[in-house]
Amino acid sequence: MAQRTASEAGCTLSAAISRLGLCGEDSLCAAISKALNWPLIANVAQCPSASKVLSSCKALGLSVDWCLDNNTFVVSDNQEELQLYCTDPTNAFALSVIESVSENHSVTGHLLTPAMAASVADDLSRERAVSELFGKTNTDIAALAEEAPVVNLVNSIIERAIQAESSDIHIEAGAQNMVVRFRVDGRMTEFMQQPMARFPAIASRLKLLSQLDIAERRLPQDGRFSTRAGNREYDVRVSTAPDVHGESIVMRLLPKKRDELSLEGLGFESDHLQLIREWGHLSNGIVLVTGPTGSGKSTTLYGLLADIKTGQEKIVTVEDPVEFQVDGITQVQARPDIGYTFAKALRTFLRQDPDVIMVGEIRDKETADIAVQSSLTGHLVLSTLHTNDACSVFPRLSDIGVEPYLVAATIQGVQAQRLVRKLCSHCSEPAEAPTFIEAEQIQGNWRKPVGCHECHGKGYRGRVGVYELVSVTPAMRELITQRAPVSEIRELARKNGNRSLLDDGLRKAARGVTSVDEVLRVCSMDDSDS
Repeated sequence: MAQRTASEAGCTLSAAISRLGLCGEDSLCAAISKALNWPLIANVAQCPSASKVLSSCKALGLSVDWCLDNNTFVVSDNQEELQLYCTDPTNAFALSVIESVSENHSVTGHLLTPAMAASVADDLSRERAVSELFGKTNTDIAALAEEAPVVNLVNSIIERAIQAESSDIHIEAGAQNMVVRFRVDGRMTEFMQQPMARFPAIASRLKLLSQLDIAERRLPQDGRFSTRAGNREYDVRVSTAPDVHGESIVMRLLPKKRDELSLEGLGFESDHLQLIREWGHLSNGIVLVTGPTGSGKSTTLYGLLADIKTGQEKIVTVEDPVEFQVDGITQVQARPDIGYTFAKALRTFLRQDPDVIMVGEIRDKETADIAVQSSLTGHLVLSTLHTNDACSVFPRLSDIGVEPYLVAATIQGVQAQRLVRKLCSHCSEPAEAPTFIEAEQIQGNWRKPVGCHECHGKGYRGRVGVYELVSVTPAMRELITQRAPVSEIRELARKNGNRSLLDDGLRKAARGVTSVDEVLRVCSMDDSDS
């Protein structure tokens, strides 16, 4: 029946099976892949590069239009191997054509799902249009930035980054090629390379979108624009910086509407969750969250604000930029370029009778002094600081210029955090317990990454936080006032039962949430001793 349908409809056998409802498309592709022992290409990251397909077709004398008509694509990186990507391995005519042009190459087959074949076809069409555009003599960069092929290429990069659940897009100039990389779950992966001749037009397009000066290439610039992917809207923060080959452009992707933020979903252990909630319900003082850029500090603070918010208090935030928009909270965008700094915004809002103030980051003495004064006058102040661990906050504030006795009097709690990748729930395997832990900790569900279709072969999917929370006790206030070394403060914190980042990460690894290697990647072994 399927063969008859295929001949009558003029389609492939696999398409006929799918149309008749005899088997789902995904199941059919998986079965064909297993039967032929061909890798299944089911996500964009595994698809062949359009530029490589075009250059391979040119080298082999193969028509690109024929490849598009037959959903059959080739990539030849050397004289010996040829990678074949197709949707229909039963297409004898297409395979015979590939065999005739491959000559002495050994051919390795890959099975494309119909959706991925359409994606490759779109990329090829776009790449051909861009190649034709840059093949002309037009050297007006501003005009090129408005041409449809360049617009489509930039839109495609942003769209693919969103599909890959990236947090950042990095476009980096090089000597010969520009490289586009995505940061997914904290790790950088290369998405594409383009000839360096295209970089000025792509950079100018992004600058036009961000309302930046397209003629300025010697100084850094910051801007932003909005875009839509599917039903979701995104704010895109753009940062440009000059480098030896041109410019480095980084775009951070921020969904305008996020899932409801809550502390429960951030990976806190039960004792940590209880402690941070206690901090959030204090009537005054400062609570600081520390960690490197991209470690989820703002997300934690917004989760805490959502936990605090009852509608019976005035909550204001001063940020640069405002990353999450939350109903019921007064949010202010700091604008240092026009003199509206964190410190100036804080002074303004102290006159508006707030109960809780969140400051995006304590960057200088002026902001730190106003945060301290705010806490001393009956406000709860939440903010972030860049330090390696929780106890390093105290000497850091002293370095900024805040008197130690004021630090000791105002800070109620300090939290350090990192993000680790979560193991894929579909493919992780049991693993041996690490040799460096204590004997009583060996029991647990220790696991390691493998890689499968669900996690795109990475073994990890999503991220979760690891935390160190330190409450400031009277004994600790004495050490801070005396300018005691940070090692003494850490030792006291450990005696009080505070877990280090490493210890908290190992707890999650013992439950099979993440792997030991991932914990060690973001947490130093010294953390457990320091």
